[in-house]
Amino acid sequence: MTTTINELIQDLERHGIAFQIPPETDDRVLIGVATQQYFDDVGNNGIAVQVCLAEDGHIAYFVQAPFFVEQLYFNEAGEYRPIFQTQLLEITNQINNKVKFSSFSVDDEGEVLFVYALPLEEDNQQLGAKTVARVCDAIADAADEFYRLIKEYVEDDLDDIEELLAKFD
Repeated sequence: MTTTINELIQDLERHGIAFQIPPETDDRVLIGVATQQYFDDVGNNGIAVQVCLAEDGHIAYFVQAPFFVEQLYFNEAGEYRPIFQTQLLEITNQINNKVKFSSFSVDDEGEVLFVYALPLEEDNQQLGAKTVARVCDAIADAADEFYRLIKEYVEDDLDDIEELLAKFD
């Protein structure tokens, strides 16, 4: 037994979880999740998580994309200190070694993406609203932690990635 997007939508509605259906799609929903530290390009403390069902409902992908990191390129003195794509890649790769079932990545434009894959392999296993809420909260925590690390890298003028990652919870 697999989960269909319509079953997931009904369960989200039943549990009062707000969502949107992106235009021109029939396999995903978009859920807004509050964050504590991370804020987007218009100043909102929150992220949008796209929940996508793939492989006939046997895999659920939770994608937060893209992270807005441009605001982190300014230190407390207001000085511009960009993080180069290679530095972002190195930071995300090191963080990926410490997290399970998920990963950060950096695309060609330097935008940071976060993906969590959840296999639904058991015969009676379905994706429900409670699981979606828990994964979305975990992704919000990951966004806050990533934001904190990048912010420290810029504000403390760190050049050693290892020194930064020693601060990773």
